[in-house]
Amino acid sequence: MRYLWPWWRRLLVRALVLVLALGAAPLNCLAAQPADPPPPAPALAAAIQQAVQLEVGTMKKVSPNAAQQSGASAAEPARFFKTKAGVVALVLLAAGTGYALYSTSHDRIKSPKVPYGGTWK
Repeated sequence: MRYLWPWWRRLLVRALVLVLALGAAPLNCLAAQPADPPPPAPALAAAIQQAVQLEVGTMKKVSPNAAQQSGASAAEPARFFKTKAGVVALVLLAAGTGYALYSTSHDRIKSPKVPYGGTWK
């Protein structure tokens, strides 16, 4: 069997494949130190007790003023459209929608086999 390429081209292709394979390998992860083993898991009762203590420590009474403030923070994303970036986003969205509607109604593609011009009317 005769090769279609000279020997030096085959060697060049093999070298290129080797360089690409080595370049794609994540070699930086091979240089990392091995991770320490995780600490042993606590017993189930101790874990439950620890979770209860964490929850009790974070729970506190909520005043009505705090509830109103948290309700106001939920409505803050609506303020985005009042900023300059929000207005620009709305204008671009409207312009894109208008252009899409215009381009579908003014389609220039005409088919000689379809008598009504090639649209799906």
